[in-house]
Amino acid sequence: MKRLAFICCFILLAPLKTEGDVIFFKDGMKTVCQEKAWEEGEEIKCEYSGAILSYQKKDVIRIEKVRTEKQPVSPSDQTQSPIETTAKPATVAPEVQQPPASDKKPSVQNKSEAITKKADGSETKGLEFYNPRRPQKYWTSANSKHHGFKEAIATLAKEYDRTPEWIQHHMGETNDLYEIHQNLQTSKLNAPVVLTESDKEKVPETLFYNPRRPQKYWTSINSKHKTFVEAIAALAKEYGRTPEWVQQHMGTTNNLGEIHRNLANQKETEASP
Repeated sequence: MKRLAFICCFILLAPLKTEGDVIFFKDGMKTVCQEKAWEEGEEIKCEYSGAILSYQKKDVIRIEKVRTEKQPVSPSDQTQSPIETTAKPATVAPEVQQPPASDKKPSVQNKSEAITKKADGSETKGLEFYNPRRPQKYWTSANSKHHGFKEAIATLAKEYDRTPEWIQHHMGETNDLYEIHQNLQTSKLNAPVVLTESDKEKVPETLFYNPRRPQKYWTSINSKHKTFVEAIAALAKEYGRTPEWVQQHMGTTNNLGEIHRNLANQKETEASP
């Protein structure tokens, strides 16, 4: 009887699995909520450490249920059985070690914006060129922040003594500000100052969605749209199907070529006897 009582007590005191939510953004980032996330008007709300975080709904791809650890509860407080989900556990990022305490209070800084100086002295490593959750969404350095894409491109053009068209052509598809500066530095050393006609016709962007473009959604080089709904409608018209069909079969990739292959293969499969 003593052994049976010990086993029952161990089961009741074991950590319970409860639901938490993870918010996935279109720019590839995610936010792990300690509690739940929900839609409220044009915003997505997230409970975190007793506070409510708010994000723009237009920047969110989806909300996913995950498991998070909860402190054990005593048998007297336990009134409900734990709720289990089939979602995979959330990946917790390692903690960033804080510097030793000093007379000055350290400022709070986002981990994704930690600054490490490059060999040439500029502070861009670890920074993002575009982040929709920042007040000034476009950064060209830690101290150069802009509200608009054109303004940021103009700043880079002035810094590298090139045209805005040249900057967009050579900055690459990355959102990492360190890599963008590396691409521009390398191109400035190796590429001619004046673009040839063939260079102008080359379009480095092959993404369905790119937040740095004025028209963020492309369905082809000549078909560009400002909203997701417009882009899906264009694909539906091209493949002779409904917008719901397009969203169902386009896949989860952001590569425009793969999206067209997925839709073409599905249409061919449906046409086969």
